Amino acid sequence: MNERIHLIVHPSDQTQSDWVRLLLPMLQFMVPNEFQILPTISQIPINNKEILKRTKAVILQKPTMPGHAQTALMYSKLKQECGFKLLTDMDDLMWDLSPIIRSYAPPDVENIEQHTQITLRQVLSVFDAVICSTRYLASRIKSDLSVKNVVVMPNGVSQSLFGFNNSTQNRLKPDEKIRVMYAGNLGHTKEGYVGDFEGPWIPWLRENIEKGTFDFYIFGCPDFLQDLKGKFKSIPYTSTLQFPAAVASIRPHFYLAPLASNNFNRAKSDLKLKEAAALDAVFIGSDFAGSPYRYAPKNQLVPISASKDDLNNLFQNLCNPESFQQAIQWQRQLLEEKHCLHEDPIFQQNFAQTYFL
Repeated sequence: MNERIHLIVHPSDQTQSDWVRLLLPMLQFMVPNEFQILPTISQIPINNKEILKRTKAVILQKPTMPGHAQTALMYSKLKQECGFKLLTDMDDLMWDLSPIIRSYAPPDVENIEQHTQITLRQVLSVFDAVICSTRYLASRIKSDLSVKNVVVMPNGVSQSLFGFNNSTQNRLKPDEKIRVMYAGNLGHTKEGYVGDFEGPWIPWLRENIEKGTFDFYIFGCPDFLQDLKGKFKSIPYTSTLQFPAAVASIRPHFYLAPLASNNFNRAKSDLKLKEAAALDAVFIGSDFAGSPYRYAPKNQLVPISASKDDLNNLFQNLCNPESFQQAIQWQRQLLEEKHCLHEDPIFQQNFAQTYFL
């Protein structure tokens, strides 16, 4: 048997993008595999030349994180002698922020986006390639940051963690109350900013929560629901690794993914749609020019210009058992045809060819 290809992965802060982009997919290669790949995940830079000479690639995630620029510079000085590729992975358009993300910038930093863009232009020059999650993000990295070698590797989901099973029947039962879930980041909404809930989402949610039309589940409690505490299910925050199991334990019938219309969100991936499919929950998301969900069936998409009644009609239509099952079947087909599951051999092949080979 040939010697296994060594790969060194340096995650950033082990938040969701670290797990989704690299750590969870890497688990598939921790056991003997057809690609003969042996990943090493480490927070500590490795400067041992004997190890690096046996290494195919070093992946440094989020290159603007504290200390990562210095680490990138160290590896850039060693890669020619040792023969490895230096790669980085990006998942967000950090130099064209949404208004709410921009509002979190430190008050002493003027024009955080320009500062980030200048820093990225300097840091990315030492990498052999930048890998990212969407074609729109890739186009912005090329045009805004002057990076020539940008490769797209779409996000996937873990079948084992989300519990997806083709034989699962998450049917709507006449005697069972409908469960609706929002499992997004509440950092994308705060007092004074509706954030990703722009459009009909807030009035529609408030009306149906007050009426008790369905059981609503959400991590934490957004400002716009504070006065309705006790009428919906607020789920305690959990770690990224435990997140899929926490969501799957609810067994939601519907999985909401509101997004505001801005470039930051245009660069986002369709991860929430894939999560819904892995959960066997019907996806309902925002539709606007460049939305990552635009390819979904129109009866599962909510235009920014939609009214509360429009959203309610869409929801009621999807509550029809036949429409519900059609949506579920389309989502299952999506997972199979787009090879979205980490356990899918074609996903693993695409992942290996992108990062390793």
